[in-house]
Amino acid sequence: MGVLRAYRFSLLLIASIVTGAAVGCYAPDIAGTLKPLGDLFLNLIFMVIVPLVFFSIASSITTSRTATLSKISWAMLAVFLATSLVAALSSLFFFLIVQPAPGGGLALPVAATVQAPSTLVQLVRTVTVPSFAELLSHRAMLPLMLFAAAVGLAARQLGERGEPLAKVLQSSADVAIRLVDYVMLTAPVGLFAYFAATVAETGAQLAGAYMQLFTAYYLFAGTYFVVAFSAYAWLAGGPGGMRAFWAHMLTPSLTALGTCSSMATMPANLEAAPRMGVSREVNNLVIPVGAVIHKDGSVIGAVAKALFAISLFRLELTPSVLIMTVAVAILAGVVIGAIPTGGMIGEMVILSVFGFGQEALPLLAVISVIIDPLATLLNATGDNAAAMLVNRVAAGGLEPVGQTGHGAAID
Repeated sequence: MGVLRAYRFSLLLIASIVTGAAVGCYAPDIAGTLKPLGDLFLNLIFMVIVPLVFFSIASSITTSRTATLSKISWAMLAVFLATSLVAALSSLFFFLIVQPAPGGGLALPVAATVQAPSTLVQLVRTVTVPSFAELLSHRAMLPLMLFAAAVGLAARQLGERGEPLAKVLQSSADVAIRLVDYVMLTAPVGLFAYFAATVAETGAQLAGAYMQLFTAYYLFAGTYFVVAFSAYAWLAGGPGGMRAFWAHMLTPSLTALGTCSSMATMPANLEAAPRMGVSREVNNLVIPVGAVIHKDGSVIGAVAKALFAISLFRLELTPSVLIMTVAVAILAGVVIGAIPTGGMIGEMVILSVFGFGQEALPLLAVISVIIDPLATLLNATGDNAAAMLVNRVAAGGLEPVGQTGHGAAID
């Protein structure tokens, strides 16, 4: 029952999508009349996404504690970025080898060929806009995020003079999150209508596209879970470290699958990591921070979504496009993971960075729903492997497992 409660909304969305697809397949005339309901859902999402991103990022910076840039902190950041880069590059290489090309056979009515600009031109377009008015648009997600971060930093550096704005930003962020909750109540109806219309237009190609993508994702993610985490544990403590890692991973893994939440898995990780030889100091810093900004599963998922959109809009896979794919994937795992409803924002960033049409958003959103269990497993349990690596870098090696008590993580 606990598993059903954790996944009840995801199951409802899947049921809505399947039902909508069936209506689109067997009653295309009816499906066409439902499209406005799907457009309504999209419009509501686009209305709330800009204030959500701005207030969430700005408020998180103004309210966060000043971190001590200690050896552990630097090692933690380096490990998080390194493992995210490994996840992005290895998944990109795998997906290109198996060539799922999930969107290549689809033909959206509004889809158009997008020419890839040079790397420098794309970088400038990605991080800036020519006017403030264009900043307040879902088509300029990265510039908006950078502006929000700058506002948060400015308010924080002003100290007492910035506190009134900090309170407003925090309250506004709470309101924006609640608005998203309201909008998501319409998701079952919106996705039902959207997929009914989309299947009526694209036929059975859509189901085959998702099957290819999901098969590729689960195959790679399952392999990554075993191979990459074993390698990280071995690098941290040799054969003994690898044995300790897998000996104490069952509870965190089951918690991640059962709750579908990295934050809900954090207590289990705080208990398991000391038994793997992670010191108290490293454990108490890396595990909580990792639950927010270290998400290998999300990185791999972002690569899959980006390649789906690239094939959907028939964008040429140039070196600059591949570099941007890796960069967006790491951004999704390291930065966007700290934002509420970050998965949706990550999909918007993919569309914004590559200049794709907004009609692809529901097609990317459904990917998040299906890959969520295994992505959460990688996100949550990967923090223990990262903690072991940080312990190796910052302290020279793992502690003797027998000397770390059951409550080592509790102050």
